[in-house]
Amino acid sequence: MKMKIGSMTLDVLPPVKRYMNAIERRLNTDRKTRTRIMMELASDFQSRRENGQSDEAIMKELGSPAEVAAEFNAAFGAKPAPSRRRWAFVALAAVVVLIAALQPLLTQFLARIWWSPEAVGVIGGADGPTAIYVTDNASQSPAWALPWLLGCAAGFLLPVWRDPHARSGYGAPLLLCGLGLLPLFIVTLMTFSLSFSGMLSAAEIGSLFVSLAAGFFTNGEWLCAVVLVWALAARRRASREKGGGKKES
Repeated sequence: MKMKIGSMTLDVLPPVKRYMNAIERRLNTDRKTRTRIMMELASDFQSRRENGQSDEAIMKELGSPAEVAAEFNAAFGAKPAPSRRRWAFVALAAVVVLIAALQPLLTQFLARIWWSPEAVGVIGGADGPTAIYVTDNASQSPAWALPWLLGCAAGFLLPVWRDPHARSGYGAPLLLCGLGLLPLFIVTLMTFSLSFSGMLSAAEIGSLFVSLAAGFFTNGEWLCAVVLVWALAARRRASREKGGGKKES
């Protein structure tokens, strides 16, 4: 099997090809520098072969693909490129903004088609706390989009996109997630307070918690919660790896 690297062609077996490809994937340099590095590596590999070394011995002496790539990245001062997957949060935020912008028109359109006086009467005759929650969700206020946008911003700013083992840089994502979950936290405390005050029946309390659960998924708080747990787990894992490294040394 032949492997073309720049202007060079190297006779390789599948293990060597996988080894070379693994090194190239881990290089964080620009394309021109990456090609030059791989040509130098292929030339060194061929030279060692001519000196009688086997492919297995050469790969063992050079080190693992991660080690070889790390040496070149350090030599050229190349920093890891952020993962493109983080842009999914930007796309989601754009969709949320578009929906929030079109919501007044959409609400008016649906009101003319579906809403009836009977439905409005049901909302108007609901229990106090429940009525407040329902009418707030049914309003045209774009405030519902805020947790979505805060969650998207937090997800985009996670340091794991640049370094999966990052030990710092979690402050901004955690703060944004906390702000996104703060209204839900306050409303939940108020609901618990009402439930223990004896002012509401069991059915009314159940209705309130169902409304809270519905709002958690429709208003974007769930996204803030997911990113919050993700950030805390990544930071804890990085701290453990750092502690394990100190013990080994």
